[in-house]
Amino acid sequence: MSKNNVIVNKWLSQKGRFADLMNGCLFQGQQIVLPDQLEKLDRETDLFIPDKLDRKQKKGRGIQRYRDVAMRWNNKAEFTILAIENQERIHYAMPVRTMIYDGLSYAEQIEEAWKDEEKNKQNIASEEFLSHFRKTDRLYPVITLVFYYGSIPWDGSRDLYEMIFPKEIDGSDAKIRKYIPNYAVNLVDVERLEDTTVFQTDLQYVLNMIKYREKKEKILEYVEENKSYFQHMNVDSYRALGVFLNSEKWLAENNIFEREGETDMCKALEEIFEDGKEKGIEEGIEKGIDGKLKELISRKLQKGKDPETIAEELEDSVDTIRRLIQEMSAV
Repeated sequence: MSKNNVIVNKWLSQKGRFADLMNGCLFQGQQIVLPDQLEKLDRETDLFIPDKLDRKQKKGRGIQRYRDVAMRWNNKAEFTILAIENQERIHYAMPVRTMIYDGLSYAEQIEEAWKDEEKNKQNIASEEFLSHFRKTDRLYPVITLVFYYGSIPWDGSRDLYEMIFPKEIDGSDAKIRKYIPNYAVNLVDVERLEDTTVFQTDLQYVLNMIKYREKKEKILEYVEENKSYFQHMNVDSYRALGVFLNSEKWLAENNIFEREGETDMCKALEEIFEDGKEKGIEEGIEKGIDGKLKELISRKLQKGKDPETIAEELEDSVDTIRRLIQEMSAV
């Protein structure tokens, strides 16, 4: 697992922040999931698939997957498994990937329930023994949220149908489609979130910084407007913000002004600007912006667009676009 992934996972694993993300994305900001109802789960999910020809079920193969963040939500009526998969880059097979994760979570529930049933071994019907699942057993629902914080708008499939069927399906596709269950991705495309006011923790501040990350002046203005928060910023949030702004290196190397688990981001920015450090925030943000622009420019060049068209679409100067294209060609 990459260092960036570890930082973001740790940040999202805080129960208050985790609950806030779920409430904001799934329930329009209603306080449905409460932090004290959450229990952290083991990230590892294992499943052993026995060989059909082996009656003792000792031979087979194992499947192992690791969730980024997973919690069990005790919402009084029943348990629910809530999970987050964070993505810096687009994953074009995301519907299948989340389907596998969720399927393994359901399979693991069946396995655990059967272990409890085996202890009793009372009145188990042959069909139940074959299924390793009683007729009266029930599963907990599993909900996975894909937290995508890349700069490029998500253009991957959002459900299984999009991976299977073309946009314009013919008659034969239409006939079989109704027999194929769909599987949708609960996608959060962070940079393009329309309403961040649904979040009540520091998620709102950090997600807004992601939205403004390609506009240096807007970032500085936002930090100034919310100085009371940024002067006492949580260390985990500070580090996660470094990942989101593509500036993890300068966050690690420059003075963080840490005290009692907090950081003074305003002070850090001020000192870096005043000292004119070569690896300061201004350079870090500029590099981050250039890096994101180069990604967008590259995609548009592949579509055969000229610098003038790209400049117009990205609302930037033609000179800037030409400079970045030249830098890309020199690499």
